[in-house]
Amino acid sequence: MPVAATNSPPHIPYFDAPHIGALVLTLLVPVVLVMLVKRKGSDELSRKVGWALAGLLLANEMGYRVFHFLASANTREFLELALPIHLCPLALFAGVIALWRRSQVGYEFAYFVGLTGTLNALLTPDIVRPFPSFGFIGYFVSHGGVLWTVLYATLVLKMRPTWRSLWRIFLLVNAIAVVLALVNLALGGQANYAFLCQAPEADTPFFFAPWPWYIPLLEGIALGMFVLAYLPFWFSDRLASQRTGDRPD
Repeated sequence: MPVAATNSPPHIPYFDAPHIGALVLTLLVPVVLVMLVKRKGSDELSRKVGWALAGLLLANEMGYRVFHFLASANTREFLELALPIHLCPLALFAGVIALWRRSQVGYEFAYFVGLTGTLNALLTPDIVRPFPSFGFIGYFVSHGGVLWTVLYATLVLKMRPTWRSLWRIFLLVNAIAVVLALVNLALGGQANYAFLCQAPEADTPFFFAPWPWYIPLLEGIALGMFVLAYLPFWFSDRLASQRTGDRPD
């Protein structure tokens, strides 16, 4: 059932100067990193930059949760609202593991969730503290960091998803949603992880139906976006197969 309505302040303005600046930096950081590493052409440098990026993002996420803990009225509020168990921070942790351990599952989770849910979170951030607060900076580093790990792992470490991994991650996301639903139920109150009990305050176009009907609708939207995210690799495989005369995997 939906959580009780809150009297929280409205979200930050969308597409004002700080928001646009954050989006531009989100795109520039991986471009600069990829250009730097490719120019040097060193496998050792590629690994070290990946590890450094993973460490920076993990440190930011830890600091961001400490910030939420200090900003919460009490421990109960922190547990209900600010644990790093929404899909976006889980995707960040998966991306960090991919950079540290070359984890294929971690990469696949970060790739599909990062290019769908996290991208939407960057365009319609559900935060109330404006720039230059750490609430603003930490949010965009955390969410932008998912895309950084995905682009770095794809373009530098040469990792890639497969058609089978699309379905594997889709099932995994659903399994995680079940676990988070149980967490919401156990915590009660205002717990709303993965937005299973109430739509976010952000003006996102994906939560256009009332609870609980937006949940199955999001299932279909997520699957469609997963397919779109995989299409560049599908087209690449098709072109490669046409050149070699082999059938794509």
